[in-house]
Order: sequence, then C-alpha cells, then structure tokens
Amino acid sequence: MQAVSPSHRQARPGHAFKACCLPLCVVLGMTLAGCASSPPERTWLSLPLDASPATPQAPAPATGSASTPVATGIVSRGTPQLRLLRVQIPEYLQSNRVRYRDSAATLAEWPGVRWAERVEIGLTRHLAEQLNGLVGTGTVCDDACHATPNVGNLQVSYVALDHDRPQARLHAQVNWALTPTPGSAATPRQGQVRWTEPVQEDSPTGQAAAMARANAAIARELAQQLRL
Repeated sequence: MQAVSPSHRQARPGHAFKACCLPLCVVLGMTLAGCASSPPERTWLSLPLDASPATPQAPAPATGSASTPVATGIVSRGTPQLRLLRVQIPEYLQSNRVRYRDSAATLAEWPGVRWAERVEIGLTRHLAEQLNGLVGTGTVCDDACHATPNVGNLQVSYVALDHDRPQARLHAQVNWALTPTPGSAATPRQGQVRWTEPVQEDSPTGQAAAMARANAAIARELAQQLRL
C-alpha cells in the first residue's frame, strides 16, 4: 500500500466549515455590537414662534409691582428704542432636556426629547418678536442686536417656569427691570408678573406651546406696564 503524503491529504468537511464560519461570526458580532452602541433617536423641540395667549384674562401684577403704566419716553419708530437682554431662567431649566414637575418637590424629563436650542435663547427671541408685534417692528431688539448704545435695557427674569404635569398647568413668575435710555429723565423701574397657562396637550409639544403662550402674555403685560 502506498502511503499518502500529508500535503496531499484533503481537509475534513468539519474543519472547512469552521474555517468558513469563523470570519462570518466575527463580522456579525461586530455588526451587532455597533447596533447596540448606536445613540437612540431623539426628537428636537422648539418654541412655536407664532403662539399667542390662549387665556383671555390679563395677568395680575404681584404685590409691590407697578400697577399703572410707566412712561419711558419710548416711541414706536421702527428703529431700536429698547434692548431686551437675554432672558434669565432658573438653574434647573438650563439644560437641553425638556423637564417638568411631577410633584411639588421633584422634576422629571420627557424621554427621547431635547430642546433644539437653549431655552433662554428661544424665550428671548420669542419675547422680542411678541413685543415688536405689539409696538412696531424693530422697536425692540434682542440681546444679539447691534443697536446704538443710546437705548434703554429691559431685563426679564423667570423666577419660575414650571409645567405642573399632573395639573396640566404651566406656572410662570417673572421679575422685570427697565434701565432707561442714558441721559433721559426717566428713572429705573421694576415689577413682577405671575401667569398660569393651561397645557392643552400632554406632550412635549403641548408644553412648548404653553410656554410660548405664557411668554406672549408676559409681553402683553410688559407693553402695558412700560407703555411701549
């Protein structure tokens, strides 16, 4: 009997199958690992810029705030007469996560939803647009405008801007301060406004819409108080 050289022996089928499947398993494992580590899909939320107050009643100024219109000497002329400084918001809202109150002492977040921009930037732009809609386009410019230095400054600070989800209400409390145009006879003034807005839809979109309506209502109150 003639001996067969090892170099002429054929590989057994089992060995060939293992040699073929091993690279495929490695590739499949890498693919599954990549899928597992991919970031989750997110929805990006912004304030609706065309929102208007949905509730007919006017907000009641808090005790100690100005209850009568304050003359500032600002006249609607289509040119910047007042600079709206960036709106201030509480620390717990300074995030791209969309947060709401699920109790008096705790906060929660809408899963998979993020603000498309910083909340205070959106509120500032929206408030400036609302004020301009009341007093004339271009009269009020936001913090990023290039107005001449000889204009007054308006600072609006949200002490609270809370979506009470169990009660379907948005509670807002604002402190405002006006620094008159340099050289004018007017004196610095300040006041406070509180507002409660129904949240008509239990969703992140419903919360954003209520925030925009509350911000528009604040603009109406400011226009009356400052006599813009």
